[in-house]
Amino acid sequence: MIGAGNAAFCAARTAREKGASVLMLECAPKEENGGNSRYTAGAIRFAYDGVDDIRALCPDLSGDQIVITDFGTYTEEQFFDDMFRVTRFRTDPALCERIVRSSRETMHWMRSKGIRFMPIYGRQAFKVDGRFKFWGGLTLESWGGGPGLVDAYTEIAKASGIEIRYDTRAVKLLTDGHAVTGVKMRHKDQLENISAKPVVVAAGGFQASPEMRTRYLGPGWEMARVRGSRFNTGEGLKMAMEIGAST
Repeated sequence: MIGAGNAAFCAARTAREKGASVLMLECAPKEENGGNSRYTAGAIRFAYDGVDDIRALCPDLSGDQIVITDFGTYTEEQFFDDMFRVTRFRTDPALCERIVRSSRETMHWMRSKGIRFMPIYGRQAFKVDGRFKFWGGLTLESWGGGPGLVDAYTEIAKASGIEIRYDTRAVKLLTDGHAVTGVKMRHKDQLENISAKPVVVAAGGFQASPEMRTRYLGPGWEMARVRGSRFNTGEGLKMAMEIGAST
């Protein structure tokens, strides 16, 4: 597993459930682990039909909180509309279908593994006639925001027997000419080849690379002030493209 953010941890935990031995390679030091997931507020968009769906994911909600809160609904149809609007109808149809249709199931899966959620009262709700009303379809966040999400995943991974190596950078995908067979990695000044049947690249994007921002977003983007992990330099994408991945 290349990377150690939200997507990587979900993939690692699922692979472990299937009986695989899992090694996660995180190029950042431990105190900066988690990629861009650590820099988020931990909010997760999903389709829900009402307060019962919220209570199922937030069992710590009190009766008083339920009384003073209007969680509304966020249907799959609304989720699809938002995806189309934000992407100007350029979202990948198959991936969009999977994201929306599986969003509620995914939240329950995360909850079953130990991730805790809470309503985003401070940012996504306002009071109307004494009751909190949520807006925008973004209702729940992980406890502790992005850092809390990453820390919780880390503990879950360790308890599951997943090994995480920090300060360890994947530098090349190994192949036999037909399939990926492993990863060449570097820890400090030492190079090592790791053999693996499946390799998952979940190393984030390229927002920390001025060169890649300019190449793929256009002139001027090299000057952009960006937020997020300084380790998201697009190396995972480059490794995949080097062996023929489609751009």
